[in-house]
Amino acid sequence: MPDQLEEKPSVSLQGWWLRVCRHRLLLMFSLLAGWALVTAVALFLPAKYRSETMILIEQQRVPEKLVESNVAVDLQQRLQSMSEQILSRTRLVGIIEKFQLYGEKRQHVDTDSLVQKMRKDIGVDLIKGALPDQISAFKVSYSSNSPVIAQQVTAELTSLFIEENLRNREQLSEDTTTFLQTELDGARKSLDEQEQRLREFKNKYMGQLPEQTTSNVQILSGLQGRLQAATDALNQAEQQKLYLQSLLSEYRAMHPAATSSSSTTGSLPPSIDLDRKLETLKSQLADLSTKYTARHPDIVRLQEEISATEKLKAGSEEKAKSTKQSAENPEVRVTGDPQSRSAMVQVESQLKANELDIANRKTEIKRLENDIDSYQQRLNLAPAREQELAAITRDHEQSRTNYESLLAKRNSSEMATNLEKRQQGEQFRMIDPPSLPQRPYFPDRLLFCLGGLAFGLALGLGSIVLMEFANPRLFGEDELSAIVTTPILITIPPVPTPAENRKRLRLHALELVTAIVMLIAIPAVTLLIYRKG
Repeated sequence: MPDQLEEKPSVSLQGWWLRVCRHRLLLMFSLLAGWALVTAVALFLPAKYRSETMILIEQQRVPEKLVESNVAVDLQQRLQSMSEQILSRTRLVGIIEKFQLYGEKRQHVDTDSLVQKMRKDIGVDLIKGALPDQISAFKVSYSSNSPVIAQQVTAELTSLFIEENLRNREQLSEDTTTFLQTELDGARKSLDEQEQRLREFKNKYMGQLPEQTTSNVQILSGLQGRLQAATDALNQAEQQKLYLQSLLSEYRAMHPAATSSSSTTGSLPPSIDLDRKLETLKSQLADLSTKYTARHPDIVRLQEEISATEKLKAGSEEKAKSTKQSAENPEVRVTGDPQSRSAMVQVESQLKANELDIANRKTEIKRLENDIDSYQQRLNLAPAREQELAAITRDHEQSRTNYESLLAKRNSSEMATNLEKRQQGEQFRMIDPPSLPQRPYFPDRLLFCLGGLAFGLALGLGSIVLMEFANPRLFGEDELSAIVTTPILITIPPVPTPAENRKRLRLHALELVTAIVMLIAIPAVTLLIYRKG
């Protein structure tokens, strides 16, 4: 039997309940003590008040399809950057000095520690919008032992966020505009260089440019036509020269006296048949009359030649008649006919004019041939100039396109900058002013009261378990039967003495008083703490 009792009994749930009931006074004392301790701690902890406000993120008032913002930084990144600037050491030290924060600690704690503590007391919480990555608003809060200080510091932080947002957006917009202006100046300089290069190329190779090929071909065709006309006119002038020379020779043959006086002309070709010549000239006149008007130079020239030939024919006939009369009457002296001499002088003047015309025709033909060679050379060089011009034009178009693109971006950026300066862009607007907290958010004394009850209950149950492990006992026949195989024959009820009865009565009275105190004190104090806040 003693060996069997040394084995640890297996305790059931009913056994534990019996143990708790046996040590209920300890459990009540532990519960009351734990609750009182935690509640007292909550009462003596310094209260902290949190003031907060919500800042709404308003989009720009002018539609983006009219003026597109040039601030490309993500809002969340800008908020993080602004938070780092506002929560910088310089800013926070200024706020601490302005509102005399942490007065009780400023004499014993260094500035960096105060700054770190203030950063912990400041809260910035983002509020998501309808879209996953959209931020519609954010909260700014500050915790302090004084509700008024908490409200004032929150208002100061809110104003810093609003002002910093305006300054930050305006600065970013101005930086973007300045950058685009710098790039635009470079693009304008490059465009001017390309335009100067194109202008110099066109001036240098004027007449050889690809766009002038059609006009060059037309001019060349006209020059070739003029050359052909000049060549034909030269041939006609040379034929006219031969005719005039023959005509002058006939006059001199009819008037020998005039021959001696005309030493300027050399030997002339023999006489031609005047009738045949007249027929030829009249045939040419009829042919040209079908093509040109009566004022055409060739028709006028032929008419003059026909008139001169007719005069020469008349002179020939007069000569033949005079010769016949001289033969019949030898005494008659032949004298020169004034009309024939006048015709001969006219022929000589026409011959000189013809020689001058031939010289002019040759000069014109030479000039036309030089012009034709020049235009043919232009046409031959046109493909090479086209390739060079294409390269220069391509660089010019690229520079112009780049300049126009930068100009449009610069103008758009200037509009966006003006929008930010007029505070018409994206802004932070405070929905409600910072709240004046009525109750501290820490410590939550009601929560501390409930936590004290849990702590006291855990303390009491733990004490009971430790006592049972330190001094194990058996409660009930089931626990005894679990360790003793011998059947139980009889149970003896306890027979207390009068002293034990008095002791038990005192314990019951103490338990009753403790229970009454717990039932009255705990709810009353908890309700008072809740109302006091």
